[in-house]
Amino acid sequence: MFKVLIIDDEPTIRKGLINIINWKKFQCEVCGEAWDGVDGLEKMEELKPDIVFVDISMPEIDGLTLIKRAKSIVPNSKFIILSGYREFTYMQEAIKIGAFDYILKPSSIEELCEVIKRAVIELKYQKEDQMEIKKLKRCFEESIPLLKEKLLYDIIFQININEEEINEGFELYGLHIKDFVMMIIEIDEQAEKKEPYQRQLYQFGIMNTVEEMFAEDFKVEKVVLNSKQIAFIILPVQDRELLVESVYKKANSVQQLIESCFDFTVTISISTKGKGIEKLHEKMIECKNGLSYRFYMGDSSIILYRDLDAFYKTENHWISEGYDKNLYEAIKTGNEENVRRILLQIKNKVMETNIEPEQIKTFYWNLIYEINNIRIAIKNLETTTRDLNKDISSLYKMIESATHIRDLHELLEQVAVNIVDRINKYNKKSINQILQNAMKYICDNYAMSITLNELAEHTYVSTYYLSRMFKKELGKNFVEYLSEIRIEKAKELLKDNKYKTYEVAELVGIQDPHYFSKIFKKYVNMTPTEYKEKYSVH
Repeated sequence: MFKVLIIDDEPTIRKGLINIINWKKFQCEVCGEAWDGVDGLEKMEELKPDIVFVDISMPEIDGLTLIKRAKSIVPNSKFIILSGYREFTYMQEAIKIGAFDYILKPSSIEELCEVIKRAVIELKYQKEDQMEIKKLKRCFEESIPLLKEKLLYDIIFQININEEEINEGFELYGLHIKDFVMMIIEIDEQAEKKEPYQRQLYQFGIMNTVEEMFAEDFKVEKVVLNSKQIAFIILPVQDRELLVESVYKKANSVQQLIESCFDFTVTISISTKGKGIEKLHEKMIECKNGLSYRFYMGDSSIILYRDLDAFYKTENHWISEGYDKNLYEAIKTGNEENVRRILLQIKNKVMETNIEPEQIKTFYWNLIYEINNIRIAIKNLETTTRDLNKDISSLYKMIESATHIRDLHELLEQVAVNIVDRINKYNKKSINQILQNAMKYICDNYAMSITLNELAEHTYVSTYYLSRMFKKELGKNFVEYLSEIRIEKAKELLKDNKYKTYEVAELVGIQDPHYFSKIFKKYVNMTPTEYKEKYSVH
């Protein structure tokens, strides 16, 4: 029901309007009446009427002044003026201040009913519009997470580079990106065979886990990249300093929680720190490149981009499509399996394409030229002094003399696989060098209290990376390796009668004699005392 307020200083007019009109017919009810403008404003504050009949001539406040003041109280109400004045200036002013209609006294019931009918129709349309606006607003608010994610996706992949549109979107969605770290979580291969519905559930589980684990110390914005990968923009809260180490610790907890609660594992790649919107694309590239090095690190890894300094890397732009760019990326990560798969795709595509032989030669020349640049970079890293120009010249001549696509493709495959092999050797050499440094440090300092964190600082990599390398390359973790070194040194010392068992324990860095005995027996299958009695020189 629409509420009606009648304001007139003549009681007979008020009573007449109340009684002669069938208000229910118009879905209306008279909620109140007032005898002057002051009383009318008070009633409007209290009752919030939809339709107001107001006399133009009243004591204290006239009808036109009342409408002007009432617009701030009931802006959507319909004001119908009742007046005995026929002057055009009054009607003109009434229209100017937004009165719905101007009725002269006396007036017929039919005229009054017609005005009320129109007012009600307009109120209904107005109400429907307001409801539609509320509905649209609610839909928009519900869509903000998706719209925000779409905006970030477009920025990350440089689909949208319009600065004005980006700034408007950030203001609209309440986004603020200053210091940040990007993290990409990729579902490992064993989950690929699952049904699409299950993979969607996996993604949902990952997003919930990240939001829950990071909520206390970070603000997180998520972007789904594809069915396997989700990017997270990690932002500090309350102007705290953003540390990659802190993000790594949270990521480690996320990974453990996912593995323990769900039937799949994930690999996580973490970028270096970035600052501002313009760095989002660059940090996404770092994460993508980090994931590529899972070839060495294995599934269920956490890969910090800063740890990849020992690997062969080039400054490049990750491109999401194109056989040529995919081939370069596979080569740079040393993944021979991916290289051969992409080479086959290239061969099939070229065989299907009906273009001039010279264009095909140009295509293969461009591929081989770019791959050769990778080879040159590797040679420079290896400090080789051979004539590099001779390499590219001979390759160009071989392409020019090729008479069949098969010849071109064999040459491409030979060059690509050769570079992959060299990159593998370079990377494995780097891994071995890190391990050699770590192992030497342990051998030189086994008598001291050594932690994995100290060892990581010495080798300039993260604790996770170093621990992973121990397990992958040596088949044992850091603690096991340290213990083995200590026990071997202890065995040598125990053969000398001048040392007591507890002294040997201290000399190899184990302060607790009971623990020393326990761990010695674990590795040697006899107690230190038994070993001393059996092997010491008398």
